[in-house]
Amino acid sequence: MKTVFIKIVLVLFCMATIVDAKEEPLRVAIIGGMVTSGMWDRIAEAFEKRYGIKSEVVVSGNKTELDAYVREHQVDFITMHSSDTISNLVADGLFEGLTPWVRNAQMIVGVKSNPAGITSKDSLPQALQKIQKNRAPFIIHPSGGTFEVFHALKEHYNFAPDTIFLEKKRGFFKEVVAKEGYTLFGVIPFLLKKHSHPMIEGYYSEDAKLMRPYLASIAKKTKITQERYTKAQKLLAFLNSKEAQALIASYTIEGLEEYPPFFAIKTDE
Repeated sequence: MKTVFIKIVLVLFCMATIVDAKEEPLRVAIIGGMVTSGMWDRIAEAFEKRYGIKSEVVVSGNKTELDAYVREHQVDFITMHSSDTISNLVADGLFEGLTPWVRNAQMIVGVKSNPAGITSKDSLPQALQKIQKNRAPFIIHPSGGTFEVFHALKEHYNFAPDTIFLEKKRGFFKEVVAKEGYTLFGVIPFLLKKHSHPMIEGYYSEDAKLMRPYLASIAKKTKITQERYTKAQKLLAFLNSKEAQALIASYTIEGLEEYPPFFAIKTDE
């Protein structure tokens, strides 16, 4: 009788272990802006509702922080801005299936004295022309994304301002104020006041040349279990589904509804 009881206990224990294993959430690494804006929570909720698969943000921050973490810990899924950082994770054999799925944007921000006379009614080309015509300093801080957007503006709009390149990123708003100029900055951190200055104001635009894509990738099949890999594949595919893209297109931050922080990449469905 005792032996039978022990066997029953073992069977129940094994069954509980199997259930727990099936319910283990996907381990996801998410770029900071997606978490602070609340966007990722909405995506994760919609994905769980569709497939019954939970996910857990095991790390969030800038791309350098994500890169360091996923190289030392097992992660099933990662998303960040298009960059050498995420491309190298694939090139180094850690992740696979790089997939674009959403865009966000930068914006022009400048000193409140506004020497170029920009208004909220100006289109992006008009604002750039005013900055260039008035020879207002345009400050560029060391950021790969900012460099990309700046060069896109130069090439597409023939934007050739009096440019100042900074060596350090920290404290660059102070430089913008001191030089009475303008710069480029991410919409999300500006709206959420992650970085702010009382003498700085922003000029929001939905011009495509200000936008940057996010890429998502899943852990290489050999790095995680088959079950996790299959679930991660579903998450990756879900991001470009009609449902997820509609969520992205309609998403706004409470109190800032007139400034959409994200843009769908599929608008023809």
